[in-house]
Amino acid sequence: MNDRKRLVFRLLVLPFLAAILLPYSMKRWMFNHNFSIFYYLLVSSGISFGLIPVMYKLGMAMDITDHPGGRHTHKHLTPRTGGIAIFITFIITLNLVVDPPREFQGLFWASCIIAFIGIIDDIKSLPATIKMLGQVVAVTVLIWYGITFTFLPNTFIGNAIEILLTYLWILGIVNAFNCLDGMDGLAAGVGIIISGFFAWIAYSVGDSFLMVVSIILLGSILGFFPYNSRIRNEGLIFLGDTGSTFVGFTIATLSIYGNWGRDKSVDLIIPVLLLAVPITDMIMTTIIRTTRKQVRSFRELMAYAGNDHFHHRLQQLGIKPKQTVFVIYLLTIIMGLISLLLKHGDFASSLISLAIVIIIFYLIIAFMLHTDQEKNQVDKK
Repeated sequence: MNDRKRLVFRLLVLPFLAAILLPYSMKRWMFNHNFSIFYYLLVSSGISFGLIPVMYKLGMAMDITDHPGGRHTHKHLTPRTGGIAIFITFIITLNLVVDPPREFQGLFWASCIIAFIGIIDDIKSLPATIKMLGQVVAVTVLIWYGITFTFLPNTFIGNAIEILLTYLWILGIVNAFNCLDGMDGLAAGVGIIISGFFAWIAYSVGDSFLMVVSIILLGSILGFFPYNSRIRNEGLIFLGDTGSTFVGFTIATLSIYGNWGRDKSVDLIIPVLLLAVPITDMIMTTIIRTTRKQVRSFRELMAYAGNDHFHHRLQQLGIKPKQTVFVIYLLTIIMGLISLLLKHGDFASSLISLAIVIIIFYLIIAFMLHTDQEKNQVDKK
């Protein structure tokens, strides 16, 4: 790194110092003028933004990097330590500026497990089964602290089904988000959009605590975003498995913990709508890889790495990388707007909304697969 870049990175530490001083110098004024949301956002994004240069240097020094070549499309050695900054920022800010309930002690310890597994995996690639085992332990901690689905009757069978669905939901979203992290700004941007809609809906239904937590998560990712998504250049730093799994895990946890509507069906459907892109990607790749016998066991499915994800297929339609990211942002925003309209809905409106979204994504995937099939036939000729 040349002297100019060193100077730039040193200057970028200033936001970190500003974020530390901000609570003492501006908190009272911001709260008195109803700017508390911006306070949480500035603190979390400022700390994250200032930590990234430190994580960049750490990643380069310890060779926690992605090298160009193979499945990677970037041209330069890139550290994958950005997620560590997001994790540290979220945990510190959450515990400094709010008084979280007991359930969030579970989120703290579970997040530490997720981050630890992610860091080890970023340093030295872990087998898929070990990563999954660590994630199962993390979800178990959450359940122990009382974060589970609660929509069935309070019976033994009802509770057992809710616990099983909690495992499936969180593990599914964690790995779906990990798969989404395949292009500069993609997973981080989707995480920002979902967190923003979480905060908006929580505010609309009067859940101030969940709104604050969502804003803190948004700010933690937002501070990382400018380093990862640059208009004319490649990202300087990646989320890494630490970041993608932590963001996915936290979003999945908040989706279970939150009260998103007046009706229980709305409570369940809104997170599904907001996470429609990663869920669709996971379901699509699982079905295609299984039916085409590309994988023959769950272990192979977990370890399989291919260029057949949702964002890859958009690129195969001739859409440029940055435009592909924008298309997925747009789809996520549309899902968020549908969720906002649904928050005061009932069971019937939940089913109608879900059916519309399923049809939309079915048509998109059908078009993708049809185009891919035509392309393969032309190539064979």
